[in-house]
Amino acid sequence: MPNQFLGLENARVSFGKGDAQVRALRGVSIGFERGALSLVMGPSGSGKTTLLSLVGCLLSPDEGTVFVDGVATEELSESEKTVLRRKKISFVFQAFRLLHSLSAIDNVALGLEIRETQRSSRTATARELLTRLGLEDKLDHSPNDLSPGEKQRVAIARALAGNPPILLADEPTASLDAEAGRNICRILRDQVDQNGRTVVVVSHDPRWREFADRTITLRDGQIEQEEQVKGA
Repeated sequence: MPNQFLGLENARVSFGKGDAQVRALRGVSIGFERGALSLVMGPSGSGKTTLLSLVGCLLSPDEGTVFVDGVATEELSESEKTVLRRKKISFVFQAFRLLHSLSAIDNVALGLEIRETQRSSRTATARELLTRLGLEDKLDHSPNDLSPGEKQRVAIARALAGNPPILLADEPTASLDAEAGRNICRILRDQVDQNGRTVVVVSHDPRWREFADRTITLRDGQIEQEEQVKGA
C-alpha cells in the first residue's frame, strides 16, 4: 500500500503474553480518504478501538506502519508524535470527558489552549464554536447542568477547536437518545461536507450508516468487509 493520508499498513497489535495473549489486530491494511466519513463497525473485541488508537497516535503497532497526514509515524520521536496529534487530530468519546469544574465555554477554550491558539482569541472562538452547534444559551453552564446530547456537542466543539483536519470518534452516540444521536451524526457529517474534515467513527450504532461514505466491518482483528455507502 503506498504512502497515504491516514491509515494502516499490515498493522499487528497484541495485548498480554502467553496463553493470555489477545491479538487485537492481525495484519490490517486500511486507508481513510481525505474529506470523507468512514464508519468502523464490528462486535466487541473485534479491534475497533485499537484501530482508532493507532491512527490517533495513542498506540504504536507491534508491526506495521501508521500514516497520519501522509507521515509514517514510526519515523517520528514520541515528542514529534505528540505535536502531530495536537495539531492534526481531535477525539470525541462516548464519555464526553469534559471538566466538570469548568463551564461549557471554558471547556472549549481549554481545547484551544492545548493547541496553542492565541489567548486573546480563545473565548471568542469558543463562543463561535458553541453557537454554531446550537449552544449559545449554554455557554456558562457546567457539564452537570447539560443533557447528554448537549455535553456531546460541547465535546465536539472542543474537538473542533484549533481546526484539526482529522476527527476520530469512539462510540460518540452510544449514550444518547434517538434525537440527540441523530443530531450528532448530522454534526459530524457536516464537518465533512462543509469543512472537508476527515472523520472516522467507531460505533455499534446503525444510525451512522446513512451518514457514512464507507463502512468497514472488523471481526477478530481483521477486516471482514468494506462497503462504499455514498457516491458509489
